[in-house]
Parts: sequence; structure tokens; C-alpha cells
Amino acid sequence: MDDYKKHTTRDGSLSLYSLSYKEGFHDKDGALRESINKYLLPAQLEEVYNAKKIVVLDVCMGLGYNTGCILEELLQRNIKIEWHGLEIDQKPLNLGLNEKIFQEIWSSKVLHFFNCLNISGKWTEGVNQGTIHWGDARQKIFEIQDSLRFDLILLDPFSPQKCPELWSEEFISLLTARLSTEGRLITYSTAASIRASFKRAGLNIYSIVPSTDDQRKWSSGTVAMKKKIEQQLIEKNCQIKELSTKEVEHLATRSSIPYRDPTGKGNSKEIISTREIEQSKSQLINTSSWRKRWNTAR
Repeated sequence: MDDYKKHTTRDGSLSLYSLSYKEGFHDKDGALRESINKYLLPAQLEEVYNAKKIVVLDVCMGLGYNTGCILEELLQRNIKIEWHGLEIDQKPLNLGLNEKIFQEIWSSKVLHFFNCLNISGKWTEGVNQGTIHWGDARQKIFEIQDSLRFDLILLDPFSPQKCPELWSEEFISLLTARLSTEGRLITYSTAASIRASFKRAGLNIYSIVPSTDDQRKWSSGTVAMKKKIEQQLIEKNCQIKELSTKEVEHLATRSSIPYRDPTGKGNSKEIISTREIEQSKSQLINTSSWRKRWNTAR
């Protein structure tokens, strides 16, 4: 039996459901829309349009929507692109490239990029280049030149409870070390454990504002940076805001206890079990008290 079930989201774009992880790749409201709202817009690419080069890392590329949206913007500019991807399974990209509704989303240049990765794992177009590193991201990240610093890291694994291996404090530290001084690490996750790990890694964190048609959520994701975002850029981009009091208090609860994977080889059950034991012994505020205070189920 195939591990993935294909389905069309409400915006008409293709997505997948993983039978192994028992989790969908995207919001049901729209795979393409999610990548635009949670990754492309918070990246504020207009701020790097004057750059000579931008270096991108896509962690858990999946179908490729996040990278596709970024490349559609950058390939229109005279900016040199170096791209790296970390992905354990080639099948999602292959499935997407065989679906007309996926193909029709992208320009010929981006489709060429996807096809190159699918066939050879490499992409070259003029001065631009890209490489996909197939396999466990915890090991494959070391295939990337150690001195390379990323201007943009797109972190998009399955949720922490499903794939804690790629949300561990140790893996986040590895990503932080590879982030450039001005770079942005962007993720859909709002989990206190992940945000707290970002902070312990020395990053400044910001909340991604939910789209106007999804005000049920209090945040749509997180942007993490080594440098603070200037206030004028926050005001200019309505997609990003400072953490609210509610979000700050969330970081003081037991939910903020990190996922730990010191060997870089732990499995999900081990990592989750270790965290649950640490939570049971913690003196931090119980998360249920925080939920009650803020009248939230999340």
C-alpha cells in the first residue's frame, strides 16, 4: 500500500497525507496558500532584492511548495541563488511532478528546478545552483559545506509530536549555527518547546500573524533571527509581530521543555518519552493553567 494519499486542498492545490506519520502535509484550506502565508511573505524577500547572492536551506522539502514560492520570486531578480534541501523521501516530489494540478502552479523555470532534483538531485541554471540531500536530515546536513551560511532556512517537518527528531534542541542548534547574521529561520510551528529552543540557541523570535480568513489561530508560525528585526520592517510587513503576552507566558510552561536527541540518532518514541519524563518532574507552570488563563485549547 502506498504511504501517501493524494488530495486537493480548498485552494485547488495538491497535497498529501502520510499514512506512516498519520498527518497531512498541509492545511486543508490550501497547500499553496499555506506556503505563501507562512513562508514566502514572512521571508520579506524584497529586503534582499539588492543582494548579490542568497543561500537557502529547505528542511523537509516534501512536495516543494515552500521552495517553489521562494524561487518564483528570486528567479525574477538578478540574484545569484544557492539552494540546498534536506529530505528523507523522494516520493512526494515525484508524485507531485506527475500531477497536472501541481505542474500548472509553477513557471517553466521552477518546474525545471523540480525535475532536475527529481532526476539527478542537482540543479544548475546560469550562476544558480541547487542540491537535494536525500536521507535523514540529522546526518545529511553534514554533507553541506560547514562554512556555508544560510540567509533563509525553511523548517517544515511533520509536527513535533510526529517527528520530534527534527525539532530537537540539538538539531535546532545545528541550524542556528548555519544561519547567517542577517538570516531568517521560518517555520509553521508555534510550539513552546520549539520557540524556547530557538531562544536558548540565541535567536530572537517573532510570531507570524494569521491570515485574515483564519483568525481562529493566535499565531501561524515563527520567524527566528540572530539579529532583531527593525521595528519599521515589522510595521511594513503585517505578517510578522512581536510575541504577545500570551505567547511569552506560553514559554514559561511545561510545554517549553525541549525535545532532546543528543546522539542525533534517537527515534521518535525515545525522544518523546524522555521529554515526558522531564515534564513530569518539572517545576514549571502546568500548561493547562496557561490554557485556562487564556481560554485556549492550543
